[in-house]
Amino acid sequence: MIMNPSFYKSIHKDEAVKSIKSRGHNINRHAFKLIVSAAVFVLLFTSFLMMRTNASSDHIEAASMNEQTVIVSAGDTLWGIADRFADNSKDIREYIYTIKERNQLSSVELKPGQVLIIP
Repeated sequence: MIMNPSFYKSIHKDEAVKSIKSRGHNINRHAFKLIVSAAVFVLLFTSFLMMRTNASSDHIEAASMNEQTVIVSAGDTLWGIADRFADNSKDIREYIYTIKERNQLSSVELKPGQVLIIP
């Protein structure tokens, strides 16, 4: 009983084709993930570069009509200046905070010749 070789069907041919197709699909899927990740990174990075806040600006608005300007002398403190200009109804600590915020001060240290706007 001799069989004709044309009757034999190889099981390995189909697996090889499937393997090649699945590798191509996996490469495409990973490339897509990489491209999307890179696009999201670039978008986030540029948005952080473009953000601006008023807190980071060095510009202080000029004094309005109901505000006073004071030039700091040697030995002046923020507490002393606030005490001079605060009325008795205000808490001095809140008034110091208001002066710091208005003049964009990061600390209570003052330099002689510095100009402060007193609200």
